[in-house]
Amino acid sequence: MVVSTEYKDIEIRASGRRVSPTMSEVRCGNFELSIDKLGGEAPSPLDLMLASLIGCLNITATLVANDMGIKIEDATFEAIGIFNPSVFYGKEGQRAGYKEIKLLFRVKSDADDEKLKEFIRRVEERCPVSDNIANITPLTVKVERI
Repeated sequence: MVVSTEYKDIEIRASGRRVSPTMSEVRCGNFELSIDKLGGEAPSPLDLMLASLIGCLNITATLVANDMGIKIEDATFEAIGIFNPSVFYGKEGQRAGYKEIKLLFRVKSDADDEKLKEFIRRVEERCPVSDNIANITPLTVKVERI
């Protein structure tokens, strides 16, 4: 007998405040982190996007490996984002965000090449951060006076 689990939407929140012209303090759940400009005193939003992708891929890979009966002995990730700041600085350009993200996932596993190919396909398909990067997610921005 197969038991079907129905999942409901989960609201995930973050809040933050400006500490300086480039530094923000952000609260995510029970955690606080500082976010700064590229090359600043804390990770930049672009750094954290790549870090989020790596973290999410690792978690998703664990779930998928368990589902597929694959043993992962070790794994490393390297994410490289190609960014041109021209639009960010108000100039003409292609887009404000990353032009491309390259990710290298090295895995030590008992799976053969064919099974690893299916494994990574499922990981990409199920990773929420990969999905948000690869697909348009509606974004609503409101401004209020304080």
